[in-house]
Amino acid sequence: MFLSESSDSGAMTFSDSDSKPSRMEIAENNYPSHRTISTENIFDEQQSLSESYRSQDFEHIFTSKKMNPKCFDVLKDIVMLERTALFDLKILTEDFYQIIPEKALSCGRALIDLFVNLKSLQRFHDDHLSTLEIIVKNWADGLRSVSAERPRVGDLLLYSVRNALQYYRKFVQNSPIYLAAIDELTRVNSTFANSLIELQMRNFYSCNINFLMLKVIHRMVVWQSLLGRMVAALLEESSEAKIASQLSSCRVAMEEVASFNAEKKSTLEGLVHFTKFVELGNDLNIVDGLTDPNRRFIRQGWLCKWTKRGFIPHAVILFNDALLFAYRSQTDGFIRNAFLPLRTMTVEEGDTLHVVIDPTVCLTIQAVSRTFLLSGDCTRVRDLWLEELTNAIRSAKQSKIEELPQTETFGIKATATTLYSTLDVCWYRHATLGINAIIAAPANQMSGYLLRKFRNSAGWQIFWVVHANFALTFFRSHQEREPVAVLPIINYHISLPQLNDKISCDNVFKVSYNTHCYFFRTDSLYAFSKWYECIHESTINSSPLDLIAGSPSK
Repeated sequence: MFLSESSDSGAMTFSDSDSKPSRMEIAENNYPSHRTISTENIFDEQQSLSESYRSQDFEHIFTSKKMNPKCFDVLKDIVMLERTALFDLKILTEDFYQIIPEKALSCGRALIDLFVNLKSLQRFHDDHLSTLEIIVKNWADGLRSVSAERPRVGDLLLYSVRNALQYYRKFVQNSPIYLAAIDELTRVNSTFANSLIELQMRNFYSCNINFLMLKVIHRMVVWQSLLGRMVAALLEESSEAKIASQLSSCRVAMEEVASFNAEKKSTLEGLVHFTKFVELGNDLNIVDGLTDPNRRFIRQGWLCKWTKRGFIPHAVILFNDALLFAYRSQTDGFIRNAFLPLRTMTVEEGDTLHVVIDPTVCLTIQAVSRTFLLSGDCTRVRDLWLEELTNAIRSAKQSKIEELPQTETFGIKATATTLYSTLDVCWYRHATLGINAIIAAPANQMSGYLLRKFRNSAGWQIFWVVHANFALTFFRSHQEREPVAVLPIINYHISLPQLNDKISCDNVFKVSYNTHCYFFRTDSLYAFSKWYECIHESTINSSPLDLIAGSPSK
């Protein structure tokens, strides 16, 4: 029996066709920010779980009822994320490298240095992963016996951290140069720009090249979180004197990584802002003028603006100096139609035009001698915009003129070259996304095997799943390069299954959007908690009650 689901807004689809992955179609009535992949059925519903599982390691996954030490679960988590880190680096050093013009490599040092350093990182992570996989496999085998010998996890991680920092200090320090060189090459070389679009349209991932770069740059932030989890796991066994030295080594490793991340925090945030402006430039078909040393992104999202024809949907983007409106054309993507400076703007709650029946979701802006009435989907979204607009206007009015961006005119691209982005997702999901979520996104990563429940039966299907950039990407296994589906999860809701869902398994969570509902099962309580945390952060608009209620909160 084949798995098949509708492919309208918010859904992912699998079918039994043996065709190649299809390119995403962009249309108002066919949500573009997921990819509908046609492929053969990955696992037959009638297969037993043990028969359908084909990974070479962790053969006890999902089947063992024995509680493993939490340290083992954390180390396995590290292995899963290292697999994805290596996957990302291979895309950059192999696929991305192939489209770089030889002339660009010969004319300047920046791109040459970039790929030399990426290759060094790839070799390091390859060796690191190989070592970890052997340790985890041996530990897993030992856990099945009576006398399991615990590996010296702390010493291993401390050794790895000190080696990794040698590479990442140089890479993060030079990353502003690398990203600027890629952006410059995209601007001046149309052949490269087109090749880059084609590369990013391949079904490797839900991420563009800039976001893959950000993931690499934020690798030590991910490690800090993992080391913190390992320390917490070891502390749960603090009564055992034999792990005291390993706990000490883990703490030292975490402190060294935390010190590095604190030192580089402003650089990392600056790079997120830079790549966000590059993405917005592509979204809005703007060649230059959007990026300014003093301009900062604050929020983007979907709002309705009142016109003579009634409320018309707009993409709205808030900067520290201006508010930008854009409408969406069916042929040319987003088109900017207003850029309002904040210094002369006022904002208030409600409808001062007195044209709507329910003003509770509205806010009114006075700017450039005009009145703009905006409406969101709910009061929570209205309150978010009202608060951040109020703060941004106050800050802009208190700033000196020379401290604000001086650019308010933009060069326009001849044709739209936008791939789907978070702005597309916000548009079709009627969502909003703030800078704090965007800054956190490169480090909010998760990888691992999940069981996904069949829609109309009690069967489960196993996938290697990568969570990054507000999306879940599904592969047959961690060795596959081609995904079978990509599911953006902005505005999804995550919860526990309810009684009427008739799910009897442990460690199952539910993600839902409108009528679309998916159930995923993890192999441990640790993995369940980690997946829930990562997905909840990416859904952005989830209510704190989602875990209990399983439904949106307006």
